Amino acid sequence: MNRQLEKLSPSVSRVLLLAFGCMVLMLLSGFAAAQEAPAEKITYDDHVKPIFVQRCSTCHNGQKREGDLDLTNYTNLMQGGGSGAVIEPQNASGSFLYKLITHEDSPEMPPSGTKIPDAEIQMIAKWIDLGVLENKGSTAAKAKPKLNFAMSDNPTTRPEVTPMPLRLPLEPVVKTTRPSVLAIATSPWAPIVAVSAPKQILLYNTQSLELVGVLPMEEGVAHSLRFSRNGQLLLAGGGRDGAHGKTVLFSAITGERITTVGDELEAVLASDISANHELIAIGGPNKLVKILATADGSVIAEIKKHTEWVTAVEFSPDGKFLATGDRNGGLHVWEADSGNEVFTLKAHTGSISGVSWRADSQVLCSASEDGSIRIWEMKNGGQIKSWGAHGGGTTSIEFLREGNIVSCGRDKVAKVWDQAGTMIKQFGGLTDVAVAVSFCDESNRVLAADWTGQLNVWNAADGALIGNLATNPPRLAERLATSQQDLAVANQTHAPLAQQVAQTQTGLNEIAKALEQAKQTQVQIQSKMSATETQFNAAKQQFESTQAQHVIWRTEMDQKNTAKPLLRESFEKATGASNSLPDDAELKSTVTLLDGKIKQIDARVTELQGLVAKSDQEKNTSKAQMDELGKSLEAAKTEMEAVVAQVAKLQGDMNSMSEKLQADTQLAAAAFAEVQKATELVQRWTSDISFISEMKALEEQLNSTEQVMVEKQAAVDAAHQKLMEAKSVAEEAARQKAEVDAKAEALKQQMMKLRGA
Repeated sequence: MNRQLEKLSPSVSRVLLLAFGCMVLMLLSGFAAAQEAPAEKITYDDHVKPIFVQRCSTCHNGQKREGDLDLTNYTNLMQGGGSGAVIEPQNASGSFLYKLITHEDSPEMPPSGTKIPDAEIQMIAKWIDLGVLENKGSTAAKAKPKLNFAMSDNPTTRPEVTPMPLRLPLEPVVKTTRPSVLAIATSPWAPIVAVSAPKQILLYNTQSLELVGVLPMEEGVAHSLRFSRNGQLLLAGGGRDGAHGKTVLFSAITGERITTVGDELEAVLASDISANHELIAIGGPNKLVKILATADGSVIAEIKKHTEWVTAVEFSPDGKFLATGDRNGGLHVWEADSGNEVFTLKAHTGSISGVSWRADSQVLCSASEDGSIRIWEMKNGGQIKSWGAHGGGTTSIEFLREGNIVSCGRDKVAKVWDQAGTMIKQFGGLTDVAVAVSFCDESNRVLAADWTGQLNVWNAADGALIGNLATNPPRLAERLATSQQDLAVANQTHAPLAQQVAQTQTGLNEIAKALEQAKQTQVQIQSKMSATETQFNAAKQQFESTQAQHVIWRTEMDQKNTAKPLLRESFEKATGASNSLPDDAELKSTVTLLDGKIKQIDARVTELQGLVAKSDQEKNTSKAQMDELGKSLEAAKTEMEAVVAQVAKLQGDMNSMSEKLQADTQLAAAAFAEVQKATELVQRWTSDISFISEMKALEEQLNSTEQVMVEKQAAVDAAHQKLMEAKSVAEEAARQKAEVDAKAEALKQQMMKLRGA
């Protein structure tokens, strides 16, 4: 390029170089500014509303809302029109309003066929892409998530993972002076019940009856609650009577809002989501049934046949049909995906209060304020069975998984029926008209609520009342304060009982120690008694043996002493006879023999006298020893009796003390259980309060981060736009330079011709 400039005259070259340099500096400074300058804030109040007021307010204002769309009020604009939301934050090209003003979609706006100026369209697009700020103090709205509701499994079969809620906030959105319940719904595959309450939906565990989550319903109150067929989603249709109606889809697991569809002028009274999650049906006071696409809220079909408020809607489990009922007793079945009529079911004479499909989608059950329950087959739309269920009116109905039917009514009771109309069991205890009933297949429990807000839970097997659910639960701070008070009372109750247990245990230990010592003494005395008794028996045996020998010897001595005079007399006679017959040798021998015998007896008597004397001494010694041992044995027995009595008494005292310790321990354990329970609740409520605080802080950080992301993206987009504009300017400058080069070359050629070159 420099070589080309050299061919030009110096003055022309200087001008072009100066211009080009300024242009480059301008582009570079603009790009730098785009990188460093804060993102521009385009707001509804300052930039967009003036465009709408000038271009669109004739047809879309607060008084005249064509298409039910008001563009002159930010809130009304964000709520959308009769076809749903018209703004997708951070997505101008995907916003219905943008497509209308660019004439990409119909009806074209303005309807004259002429678009509003491109600069204004670009301003509206920027406002949408930057988060639809209402004013300079607003925070950019989040882009609507891309929704994919395709089902990969059969929603009528049990899922592999039970769809139980994760940890959710337990802080009530509001605490009202009077509780009210308009709708309840149980999960098909989890022990969870959803309960409508003002500005919130309460989730309870039907087994433990504990609150497991609070879902904010800022739109008002839910008149209708439905779990999806696989239990993963919860649909709430409601709003504020006479003001507006919305249908909100929540994740039943995380509690997050997935999407909001419908934009009604009255509260949504009935709603349901199809088995494949792709369609949502709603109905209410406008007498219309709308079938909406879950993904973007667009209207798939609008049914206008009902002549009164639509009070009941439900998709069939197979997703083919939609049953609807109204306040005039009108009952219809439609094709779910088109809204084309299939059957009109005529029989009810009162308002339809509920419809419910059997699991196989072949049978429909309907309930009415005329008091009846009717069953219809879907082959020809014929009535199979009808019976009077509740005096004064049947107010709610539901098919159970196995085919029975649960209902409630103005007679203040809930009932379970078979399909032949035979009542299986009745559940009483409500204090006012029953307004809603549901059956939890996972816990086999019946739940019903009445107009006073009372919500009872019964065991379906025996009809026993298990308890009730708080439909106006206290705030966490109140729960914490109550639990702290309970903990203080429990500690006050437990402390003296624990002290009493300690004292009783000490007393029991002392008695046990004394009993052990007494038993040891008893063993010692028993040992002593055994030794003494052995010695006594030995002494007695010795005495008896000595006594026996003494008797033997004494008897022998007495016998010999008796015989000795007789022998002496015989000796004297034999001696006299021998003296008379000196030659009689035999007689002399007899005398000698008798004399020897007498001497022998005398010797033996002398010996026996010594033995008897000795045995007397031994006998007396044994007798004395035996008497002494007998006394010792009697003393030991007396001591043993005292010890046995002491052991028996101590054992009795120990048994009594053990019983007292057991009773005291049970009381202390029960009191400690209350301490633990109160402690756990204090910890739980403290943890939940901390959880909510942490979640709120994280949400604020997330919102702030997303706002920064939006601003940074806007800065990037602005820089990119500046770069594109710079590129365009550069290209234009290059084009102009080429023209100048060509012109300079032509002038140079003319100058050469003039010079005669």
